[in-house]
Amino acid sequence: MKRLKITAIVLSALIFLSGCRAKPDSTSSSAEPPTAVSAAGSRNYLTMLYSAADTFNPYTAATDINRQLCRLLYEPLLKTDNSYNISYSLAQSAEVKGKECTVTLKSRYFSDGSALTADDVVYSFNLAKKSNTEYAYKLYEALSATVRDSKTVVIKLDRADPYFANTLDFPIIKKGSDTRTDADGVTHPPIGCGRFKLNDSEDKLITNEHDPGKDRAIKEIRLINAPDSDAVGHYVEIGAADMYYSDISDGNILRMSGKKVNINLNHLIYIGANLSDEQLSLNALRQAISSGLDREEICRDGYFNNALPANGFFNPAWEAVKSVQNINLQANKEITVENLEEIGYNKLDSAGVRTNGAGKKLKFELLVNKENRLRVTAARIIAKRLSEYGISVNVAEKSFADYTAALSSGNFQLYLAEVAITPNMDISSLITEGGSAAYGIKKPEKKEDGKKADEKTEQTGSTESTVSEAEQTEEQSLTAAELVSGFYAGTNTLADLSSVLQTEMPVIPLCYRTGVLFYNDKIENVNNSSCSDIYFSIDSYSVGE
Repeated sequence: MKRLKITAIVLSALIFLSGCRAKPDSTSSSAEPPTAVSAAGSRNYLTMLYSAADTFNPYTAATDINRQLCRLLYEPLLKTDNSYNISYSLAQSAEVKGKECTVTLKSRYFSDGSALTADDVVYSFNLAKKSNTEYAYKLYEALSATVRDSKTVVIKLDRADPYFANTLDFPIIKKGSDTRTDADGVTHPPIGCGRFKLNDSEDKLITNEHDPGKDRAIKEIRLINAPDSDAVGHYVEIGAADMYYSDISDGNILRMSGKKVNINLNHLIYIGANLSDEQLSLNALRQAISSGLDREEICRDGYFNNALPANGFFNPAWEAVKSVQNINLQANKEITVENLEEIGYNKLDSAGVRTNGAGKKLKFELLVNKENRLRVTAARIIAKRLSEYGISVNVAEKSFADYTAALSSGNFQLYLAEVAITPNMDISSLITEGGSAAYGIKKPEKKEDGKKADEKTEQTGSTESTVSEAEQTEEQSLTAAELVSGFYAGTNTLADLSSVLQTEMPVIPLCYRTGVLFYNDKIENVNNSSCSDIYFSIDSYSVGE
């Protein structure tokens, strides 16, 4: 399968904001004074930040503030809500059968009044595939898109995927409009089917009269030019903007007074292990590490409650897995100690470190990149918690370059990382040998017929008998990687996959990080915002004065 080569630690864009906030020149603002009022005691506009130097082309915009505003200018085929349920936008349906997805379009119109056609979708698909954006990463399974008729697009896939439709949130633009220029040779943003469109001076978003939701209370988006991170910080801090979104990926939480809503990003925070290490190759040891951690503590104290504790490998907000995942969120000392003693680590040395009969100690190094203070804090919490069970963990804070070099070379024991899971919930790149994020993963060793697995592979449960019955031979027991393939082929279920993942524990899931949408406390009905569209519910917004 052809995949984009994106590593686990760089899948989410990092936002590095300086701590010094200089007040921008007031002339940089294009926001107008409040004049429009929709009803007594309310107003019909929002004020947001943008970069005048950047574009509103969703496939080339360089700033986070402009990329988010593009969600209002361009609609996708469909969106997923905060629980990863599909909400159709321009598509009437998206039916996946085998290696083919058939998309049927609604009757919709671009902001210039022209009708949406399948040609526009195919054109946008090709732009998305070749772009340097999240959309290209999401569409890694899609091989091609062709027009069947004016309202139907057929997308060919490189494998069967029952959840492929979840990836169809790329922006649809009018065919060829991304290259339009005026008489002076100035290139203008593409034409979209969005809820809003740009005004003639391209410094305000106004209602798209061809949008079905044009009667919403919010009629326009007034823009303040924030040319750099200092300007963004200043305007957010003084409350000049009504809304501001941050994915807080590097821990620099730029807070805004008012209210906030957390947005599920599907970014898994996990501990990876080098399975070539004699000790870490033991399932029981990895399970002991997992059960010894308090995931709620990590979310609360490490990520300032901007994360969901992981009760399994998949996002706990995903409706499909709510009944099949059962990893304990709080530390379980009994299970942890039982697993450690099961594999022979039943003694403590003078420093309180567990040892086995051969004198081998449970001492490990946990690799983390020091630039990310959230991750460093989480690593220290992990080390402190594991020390309570006699597992000594030294947190090795490395530069980003040294961190990635160690992972690529296999020169590590444990590492703390984050990976962005695509909306189709595909984790194969994380747990399959050769996957772009599968550092330390190796194929299971062959076992001789009629013999139990050796100690490295049989210690996966609370008792040897239970483990050996489950893992007699490769023919009798599918690995997690094999189950992933089987799941996509339709031969096994999410329950099957979750069970084996929680037993094998190829990596140790901790939590799913969230972004934050801050907004003026006078704005009501900001609900169900999602990473697919942070303005998901803007049609229901109302703003008091």
